[in-house]
Amino acid sequence: MQQSPLHASRDLPPAIRVALETLLGRALEDDETVSVRTYGAHEAPSEEVREAALRGLSQHLAQIDEQIKDVPKEEHEEAIEEALRSVRPAYRSVR
Repeated sequence: MQQSPLHASRDLPPAIRVALETLLGRALEDDETVSVRTYGAHEAPSEEVREAALRGLSQHLAQIDEQIKDVPKEEHEEAIEEALRSVRPAYRSVR
């Protein structure tokens, strides 16, 4: 994949700016930078590959469950909320 050039939105020709704003569903701000990339289509993984991935994930999650089986559920919840707040400071529990 090639490096996509960056374009200052304020320097875009009007027709291109309108087309991009239509795709985005909003107006571009003059101080925004625009980069457009394309990706080629690819085949979806086969049923066998998906099943193998699911088995691997299930095994991994079972290992995690085994490691934390003696930890009280409240501690699980506290750890998850702490992790969420560390990456999303405005996170609030829905409980």
